[in-house]
Amino acid sequence: MQNSQLTPRQKMINMLYLVLTAILALNVSSEVLDAFKTVNDGISTSNNSLKSKNFDIYSELNRQFVNDSVKAKMAFEQSRQVRAVSAKLYALLEEYKKEMIAEAGGIDEETGKIKRDDDINVPTRMFVEDGGKKGKELKKQIETTRAELLGLLPKDERAEVDKSLSLKIDAPVAGAEWEFAKFNHVPVVAAVTLLTKYQNDLLGAESHIIETLYSSIDKGFNKVDRMEAKIISPSSFILQGEAYKADVMVAAYSSTQHPEVFLGSFNSTVKKMPNGEYAMLTSSSDAPPLLNATKVDVEGGFGKIMMSGNATGIKKYTGVVRVKKDEQFEFYPFDGEYQVAPKVAVVAPKMMNVMYIGLENALDVSVPGVAQSDVTASLVGAGALIKNNDGSYTAKPTSPGEAKVLVKAKVNGREMVMGEQIFRVKSVPSPITTLDGVYEGGKITLAKIKSTRGIVPKMINFDHITRFTIESYQISYRSKKEDNVSVPVTVMGPLYDAKIKELIGSRVQVGDAVFIDEIIARGPAGDKRKLNPVAFVITK
Repeated sequence: MQNSQLTPRQKMINMLYLVLTAILALNVSSEVLDAFKTVNDGISTSNNSLKSKNFDIYSELNRQFVNDSVKAKMAFEQSRQVRAVSAKLYALLEEYKKEMIAEAGGIDEETGKIKRDDDINVPTRMFVEDGGKKGKELKKQIETTRAELLGLLPKDERAEVDKSLSLKIDAPVAGAEWEFAKFNHVPVVAAVTLLTKYQNDLLGAESHIIETLYSSIDKGFNKVDRMEAKIISPSSFILQGEAYKADVMVAAYSSTQHPEVFLGSFNSTVKKMPNGEYAMLTSSSDAPPLLNATKVDVEGGFGKIMMSGNATGIKKYTGVVRVKKDEQFEFYPFDGEYQVAPKVAVVAPKMMNVMYIGLENALDVSVPGVAQSDVTASLVGAGALIKNNDGSYTAKPTSPGEAKVLVKAKVNGREMVMGEQIFRVKSVPSPITTLDGVYEGGKITLAKIKSTRGIVPKMINFDHITRFTIESYQISYRSKKEDNVSVPVTVMGPLYDAKIKELIGSRVQVGDAVFIDEIIARGPAGDKRKLNPVAFVITK
């Protein structure tokens, strides 16, 4: 890209505006006002073209920075400041245009013209009256923006660019104030056109500055004096069934050259130097120093290598890059290798290789060599598999039998099935009945049974954390003196109610027997279970 001067179109726009302004001083006819609208529309079209052009230059600066953040850093960072400085003034000019149009009645939808386009009071009131405060501020902003834009250039570029920079304040004739000369008793349509022209000047100046910044990227950097074949591959580790990909290039290679890449076995002319690098070969023949040479497609200066990944293990390859220089051919040997690994997925249950209905069964799922964010898992069967914030999973099966965890991973932009694991799905075993989680039946002292408070279900030989809730049970007792069994009393919930507290606290004596049965508990899956009955013989 080169520094641009004013285009013929911009010169024509400037000339038309000057001519129309001169005519305006003589007679403001409808034809002149319409001509101003035509000029304004033309400048607006030019502005859109400049915006598009500037966007392309910014994009190219960004690309240069991505490709070489060291060389392009200053130009890229300065261009971002240029965009910010330009956008600030452009927005101010646009704000003033909208304000004038609104005060002049807005835009007529049928004609597309400002309703009172000949109103000379609006620009005068905005920019000249009140001591010309707003006009002076606009002039200052234009001058400041120009200075800031020039200040973002390298020092040795500023003087030359300053001569041709389109954004500037022309000195008014006869010593009049700038804002008076530009806006006093000027129709709204002319004032709007003037501000649109300043936007055009601004965009042209912005374009000039960023083109200069772009052209400065290569300044101060030495030309390369050595080239060497290099292999660039996203990964030397791939999964079975995938293709290995790599880019082969000549380091410091110029974009104006077009190297050719070949794969094959080295012949005897290829030598490796003590430092481990291959010596460059020069020949008047274009024949590569390879056995069974195969040409590789080249795209954008890069050789595109693609090899099969069907068989597992370490795979090696060799080749050369051929560059024509004058009447000679230079060959740059290279070698490389990649590893093909079998597909594998790791699904590790955090407890045991069994899932239980109603529990949150924790699983760790991973695929070696693949980022956790690219790994997904699903449950095949009745239930759900939920991914947690930490990357682990929680399985919630809903029916006994088997469930399968299917693991997929995104590899090279494509989702693949990496493996699966079968789990047995069981119901949580029923707990046993206890008093206060301690007493499981048999003999119990009168003092101990009086200290109990209710029924507690207790899990035996079960490592998972689970919960059963007692919904109801019945208690009766056999008196040793009367030798009869009382009518069972039904209790709702796990704790003794008032009747049971009175029965155990006052009526049960040493030698009596207490029976607890018809025990109904609700399991973690919401299912109801009938637990084992228990009996106690009261001792001293």
